[in-house]
Amino acid sequence: MRRSVLRTGVWRRTDGASFRDFSCSEWSGRSERSFARKMGWGVTSTLDKAMVIKARDILTSIGEVIYDWQASGDQLRWSSNAAEVMQANVVASCPTGQAFADRVTPDTIGARYRSIFGSGRTDNGSGVPFECIYCLAPNGFESEVRLWVEESGRWFAGSDGRAERVHGIMRVVNERHHREQRQRFLSQFDELTGLYNRSIFLDQLSQNLECRAQSDQVSCYLVAHIDNFRVVNEAYGFDIADQVIREVAGRISRRLRDGDLVGRISGTKFGLLINNCSEAEMAATAERFLEATRDDLIQTDVGPVHVTMTMGGVYLGKDVPDLRTAEVCALDALDRAKHHNRGSFRSFNAVPFALDEREKTIKMADEVISCLNDRRIDLAFQPIVEAQSGEPAYYEVLMRVDDQEGNAIPAATFVDFAEQLGLAAMLDHRILEMTLDVLFSYPEARLSINVSPDVAMDKDWNAYLQARVANYPDVAERLVVEITEKAAIRNMEGAIAFVQSLRSLGAKVAIDDFGAGYTSFRNLQRLDVNLVKIDGSFVQDIDTNAQNRAFVRMFSELAKELEIEVVAEWVETEQVAQVLSSMDVAYYQGYHYGKASKDLPWAKAGDHSLVV
Repeated sequence: MRRSVLRTGVWRRTDGASFRDFSCSEWSGRSERSFARKMGWGVTSTLDKAMVIKARDILTSIGEVIYDWQASGDQLRWSSNAAEVMQANVVASCPTGQAFADRVTPDTIGARYRSIFGSGRTDNGSGVPFECIYCLAPNGFESEVRLWVEESGRWFAGSDGRAERVHGIMRVVNERHHREQRQRFLSQFDELTGLYNRSIFLDQLSQNLECRAQSDQVSCYLVAHIDNFRVVNEAYGFDIADQVIREVAGRISRRLRDGDLVGRISGTKFGLLINNCSEAEMAATAERFLEATRDDLIQTDVGPVHVTMTMGGVYLGKDVPDLRTAEVCALDALDRAKHHNRGSFRSFNAVPFALDEREKTIKMADEVISCLNDRRIDLAFQPIVEAQSGEPAYYEVLMRVDDQEGNAIPAATFVDFAEQLGLAAMLDHRILEMTLDVLFSYPEARLSINVSPDVAMDKDWNAYLQARVANYPDVAERLVVEITEKAAIRNMEGAIAFVQSLRSLGAKVAIDDFGAGYTSFRNLQRLDVNLVKIDGSFVQDIDTNAQNRAFVRMFSELAKELEIEVVAEWVETEQVAQVLSSMDVAYYQGYHYGKASKDLPWAKAGDHSLVV
């Protein structure tokens, strides 16, 4: 035994016994002072008492308890903060190892027992480390209090090789356990509805298709879509929309038979695997689900809401050999039902050209996803020139994408599919990231970017821009953000707030395609933008179309009064440029002044493209 008399005094336990009365040789490598402090034992020195109290407070704040157990007498000793951390007076209620074990829930006690007593490991004299997690009822099973405890320490063997002494730390990990449980839940289920998520549902569908060859079971795959859901979003907001989705999911679930499955496969789409259902029975089966939403109003926090569903389906016969074909056919049937009559059902008819068209759609969707994942998006730059000098004032950033074979994908087609797949936000983030990289790399660069209609509501997009340019006003002032006139009309208040946030950073804002949505000049004044780009359809034939000349001249004069600069798009000939020269148009953009190019106008020789 090491000496127990220290310069500061004699160590004593709070019950008055000397330190020698408690054998703790298992705490090899730790000083008696350190052990006594962690066990919360009293000492004679005022300074040491303060240190013990501080150590106790630290252990309590991080939710840790120190314990020591000896098989002889089944004695279990606790650090003095045990009651606070364990939410029960375990010092009194669990003075023995058996009493503590009796409060571990039956479904988790095996993990603790195996780690300490049944690990099969041998103590070579220095003890055997262990770690386990289990659930504890600190106040007994009649109480609802449950704690998830992470226990780690060492056990030391007696002469029979079994654990004779154990010491360690118990840590309450309720938050971590709940987080892990939530992650496990979300890996299989949809958070909003509690249904299977897309990946798990499709995995179940795939297994059904594989097992079908070994059985005589007949089944169908149905896809249900909530109709006109954007109207619900815009009229009532996202919270009410979520209530509608949850209720529709519940109504579908309550009409399933034993053995049927349902999953949420996208925002407003549900997949249903209906077993023991022949091709002839599909329509009647689908009607059972359609009437679930059609016949009764959905009660929400703002009152009753009425929605309908449209459904498409395919019989999983020999013509549907795999999951891919099942998805293509069911979605094709759904599209045809939407075009025919919303709120109805259609089954897939195996028309060869229909399947081919659907395959092309699926392939394009795959291209969009892979381009974003593989970062196969390039930027091109089209000059916007000053009307008086013809010199570039800034450049519009345009997107260029090639498929996996190296063939160009039309940008408009790529953007349309990205929006259909709900990936527009990801695309906006990528374009913003690449554009800012150019602005930071080339101080001479002045760029404008187009954003999707919903980017004003994208907090992540705004936060990213704020984080990158807030401390770099010289970069922000070289950025122009273009929003479409139609997007501004659809959510005028949101558009006003978005413009204000951009201008507060020092960036400029432009209204794109002006004239296509017939915005009033009052709304244009409320938006307080810097520039307006006149829709190209009013410009391209201005030299021969008197009505378009009158519109551009009138608008240019009014914009000048509002102190808004005007950009004319689609200036493709010298004749159009000459007509515009007599009007108050500040900038021209079009093929007459240059097409979009991947070359960087500001790069030095030998550096003609941006690598990101």
